[in-house]
Amino acid sequence: MVRLLVGLLALAASGALMPAAAQASRNQFSIGADLGYVQTAGYTSWTEGFVGKLRFDDGSDGLVLSRSFIEYLGRISDTLDANVSAGIYADDLGSPVDLTEAYLEWRPVPRSRNKYRIKLGAFYPRISLENTGAGWTSPYTLSSSTINTWVAEELRIFGAEFSVTRRPMALGGNHQFGLQVATFRGNDPTGSLLAWKGWSAHDRQSRFGDELPLPPLPQIQPGMLFELQDPYVAPFREVDGRMGFYVNGEWQSGSRMLVRAMHYDNRADPTIIEDGQYGWYTEFNHVGAQFSLPGNFALVTQWMNGSTVMGPFVDGAHSVDVEFDSKFFMLTKTREDNRLSLRYDNFEVTQNDQTFEDDNQEDGHVWTITYQRAFSDRLSFAAEWLSIKTHHYGWVYYGIDPTRTETQLQLSLRLRFSN
Repeated sequence: MVRLLVGLLALAASGALMPAAAQASRNQFSIGADLGYVQTAGYTSWTEGFVGKLRFDDGSDGLVLSRSFIEYLGRISDTLDANVSAGIYADDLGSPVDLTEAYLEWRPVPRSRNKYRIKLGAFYPRISLENTGAGWTSPYTLSSSTINTWVAEELRIFGAEFSVTRRPMALGGNHQFGLQVATFRGNDPTGSLLAWKGWSAHDRQSRFGDELPLPPLPQIQPGMLFELQDPYVAPFREVDGRMGFYVNGEWQSGSRMLVRAMHYDNRADPTIIEDGQYGWYTEFNHVGAQFSLPGNFALVTQWMNGSTVMGPFVDGAHSVDVEFDSKFFMLTKTREDNRLSLRYDNFEVTQNDQTFEDDNQEDGHVWTITYQRAFSDRLSFAAEWLSIKTHHYGWVYYGIDPTRTETQLQLSLRLRFSN
């Protein structure tokens, strides 16, 4: 499916039969790069195969190119659009350049008060209220909340989404209600990183071909219970041939309020393993809300609660059987070209199984404060301080303190270019 989409999008982007002005109006490119300085204190990062909750660690201190992206938006016809996004990272988790999204979107001409839309391809589910910028960036902070960090790590929809929206005139036309239903393949290993690594807070988005390292878990070592598991997670693999789904509802009142609620179920078979990746049956509920407040303030909040299981069901639980919960509240204020954002996250993973040397229970919280100043449409500056305190029961396996506060300071020049 991805190869087909890329071919279609390349055809749309070529515009060989269009005049130059028409090509410019139908093809939009956005390029972004975040250049800066980072200083951290904590454990070695999960990106290096250990337990640190941050993307960077002491070995990364100094000047960094934290992320770059390229996004293409193309108008194939008056009702058919194309979207392709690629992430660029200088780490060892995948190719230097790979796709994060690639999909087609059809919006037929409305013939009633209902507006319909169909997305086909690979895209993010409708969860994040933070990551609303080009390339799924956030206008509020450098690092995402724990919820949207996990969404970026392990969630992508490889399938189709049907959407219908309506503005009831009986309510004055200021309220819009929407319903989205999606079905998808892939995402069968989704939940493994959350169960075995836990929650994190960072800005990295997994690309289609990325392999995300696991900590050196005792039970995935040779001769142990899960020895068939690769030392990494490939979150977008299809393992069992089953289709997953989600249902999402939205209520928007102009620019003052947005409320979103979702149920997600990947319907994976937790007893199957293929090419080093187990199927993890993962389902969750999500609620998010955004409110515009007086004085150029805004409040953004999200809550997610669910479970993920793997292995046979024995004595009341699967081999790995956890429930997860996370929530955040963010207050943000703008004044001319300045924005200040303060966010608090609370997270936990609750263990239901009794598998030996596989204690995945954790709890913790995160404080994040970010200041940004825009010098132009192309250049802005951001400074962010983040502190994440975690108590993870399984960290004793590695001879380290199970309770740790990790901190990170980032200074970033954010460059954005578009036609």
